[in-house]
Amino acid sequence: MPDRTLVLVDAGMAAGFRLSTPSLAQLHQSLVHLHRQHPEVSVAVLGDPTLKWDVPTAEAPMFEGDIIAGAIVCAPAGAFEGTTGFLSKAASKGLVEGYRVVVFTDRAIADVALGRLRQDGGRWLWDLDDTRLIDADHVGPPLAPAHRRRRSR
Repeated sequence: MPDRTLVLVDAGMAAGFRLSTPSLAQLHQSLVHLHRQHPEVSVAVLGDPTLKWDVPTAEAPMFEGDIIAGAIVCAPAGAFEGTTGFLSKAASKGLVEGYRVVVFTDRAIADVALGRLRQDGGRWLWDLDDTRLIDADHVGPPLAPAHRRRRSR
């Protein structure tokens, strides 16, 4: 039977991993390494639409291109509990469809296997096996959505 693993990647987390400013180039590189390491899994990249304003100005058109191509799916405006709720809902849907779901994010999402991403000498390592679960009883109430100021161009 083929592997029925669904990997959900928080675009903002991967783009901003250990950087002061998120980078789509870093996101793209990390995803290439994910596909090379685990070619048998299904991958969905989910993100917050405000990431467009956080990446360098030169990368904003690439972000829009990724959305148009379906490479990144953004949480819709007004999504319940924001991007965290969007990730949680996508994980729940994957579980209902029979997938083993592993989420890579820096957000607290209850009752979902959270994978570990690390970088070793320029190589991205996506650990699908050493996951952790956050018990729903240990996750606080949803935070009010963060209101980011639009960066002037």
